[in-house]
Amino acid sequence: MSQRIKLLLSLMGCILLTQCEKDDVCVEGDTALLHIAFYDKDATDEQPQPKAVNKLRVISVDEDSTVNTFTDRSTQDDILIPLDSRKSFGDFVLISNSATEDDLETGQIEDLRITYTPEAVYISRACGFVGQYADLEIEQTRLTSWISSIEINNTKIDNSDEIHVSVFH
Repeated sequence: MSQRIKLLLSLMGCILLTQCEKDDVCVEGDTALLHIAFYDKDATDEQPQPKAVNKLRVISVDEDSTVNTFTDRSTQDDILIPLDSRKSFGDFVLISNSATEDDLETGQIEDLRITYTPEAVYISRACGFVGQYADLEIEQTRLTSWISSIEINNTKIDNSDEIHVSVFH
């Protein structure tokens, strides 16, 4: 009888050990966001000086809504903008000193067209594919604006931590 119990316990132990699966947890990947930093256009140092934008509002024209990666109408010296991996461009409105008067948007308005090449990059079985973007270009489409100039620091968006675009105002 004790041999049957030992055999049964051994068999159950083998079954339990072979039924365990590798724990798949994704910690490495997420779709990268466009990181934009704002700098003082009048700074005389070699190193650009951060300059916050007061009451900044960013509207995605394609989504017809404000970007939700930061608090709307807050003062920011850098922002993250999500790009649509199903398209090769996005139109955005950046508004400095944003306010609403009589249901109309007021403030200094800048229209930007951001073009890019979406890429799906395989990370792992747990993470699957994440979106990255290459060939980044930005075009100012408004003639009068609060933005003095735009510099693209990196045309490949594969990491949300690094600054891809510097905006001088």
